[in-house]
Amino acid sequence: MFIQIAPKARVYVTDEDVDFIKQHSHGSFQSNDLTPEDADRAKVLADKAVFVRKKLDAGMQYALNRKIRMINEHKQFSKTHIPTDRMEKR
Repeated sequence: MFIQIAPKARVYVTDEDVDFIKQHSHGSFQSNDLTPEDADRAKVLADKAVFVRKKLDAGMQYALNRKIRMINEHKQFSKTHIPTDRMEKR
């Protein structure tokens, strides 16, 4: 699945990442509360700008980036799509 982080920027996340995002989308959480595998996953997702992070004295605090949106991977993006009314003017 793709997540759009900016108007023309998308990142790919796996199904396990989507489950992790849904599990932690309700609020902020700390890296100390996670297993080592989940802490690494949170770090990778923060590197992809899905989560935002704040450095604390005793670890990291993560929260879901509110500017992102999920994209259906079956949706086709085409740069060659031109509306028919523009074609008629040419």
